[in-house]
Amino acid sequence: MIQIVVAASATALVLGWIWILTRYGEGYTELIAGIDREIYRMPELFYVGFGIMDLVHFNMHSKRARKKIHEIGEINGKKYAEYYFYVTTGAQFTYAYLVLLFFFLFAAVSVNVLIAGIGMFLAVMVVMYYEQMLGNQLSDRRDALLSEFPQVLSKLALLVNCGMVMRDAWEKVSKTGDGILYQEMKITMEEFHNGVSELMAYRNFAERCGLKEIRRFSSTMIQNLNKGNEEIAYFLRELSTEMWEEKKHLAKRKGEAANSKLMIPTGLIFIGILVMIMVPAFSGM
Repeated sequence: MIQIVVAASATALVLGWIWILTRYGEGYTELIAGIDREIYRMPELFYVGFGIMDLVHFNMHSKRARKKIHEIGEINGKKYAEYYFYVTTGAQFTYAYLVLLFFFLFAAVSVNVLIAGIGMFLAVMVVMYYEQMLGNQLSDRRDALLSEFPQVLSKLALLVNCGMVMRDAWEKVSKTGDGILYQEMKITMEEFHNGVSELMAYRNFAERCGLKEIRRFSSTMIQNLNKGNEEIAYFLRELSTEMWEEKKHLAKRKGEAANSKLMIPTGLIFIGILVMIMVPAFSGM
């Protein structure tokens, strides 16, 4: 009975693929053409995922979707956040469908239900992989911002304390590095030159970075803009000292995380060595 269910499922998956190809095969040509092939493999097949999203009326405005779009906006910018979320979701549906199709067909041909179970497990893992990939990208970006923030604060504090107005100090510091935070500062300078007010530019800067520390910095900057350089200089010195301490804690946490990640491969190596020692010993008995 189970084998009949597997065979029927494999047939349904094949027929579903043919139907999606017939209905959506040419509908997403322009969208697929713009997908980065270094990040997404076989994008020419993404009409499958996009078609499934259309069939199930995938909600791009759900709470989960809005959260993911916000996270992608931190990485790729707000302008293209919805596009990248749509493509990533389409990729997940496509790869999961491909895995299920391949393994269910193999299971039906080989009359082995276990293969179908493996296929379902791998399909779930594919979806989780892209979720984890996004999480890792976001975490790496935030760590990079947090790592560069103390140095930027120190430079700003030094220039402002020497009598330079904040806007000029910001522009000068933005040109001293090429990291992610410096790039965001340069975007803020472009906003200044395009007529955006300092209040809005600093608010946009904090929104793009997404860190609570930078939000706090931006909020205090906005509050003290009209109070003169003296209070801003004091605030920058205090926050700089605090963030250097935070950077030390970040380095410590990264070291601890690296040690924990090494435990699994170290354990596997240890088991391998035990096997290499024990097998010849028992073979000789």
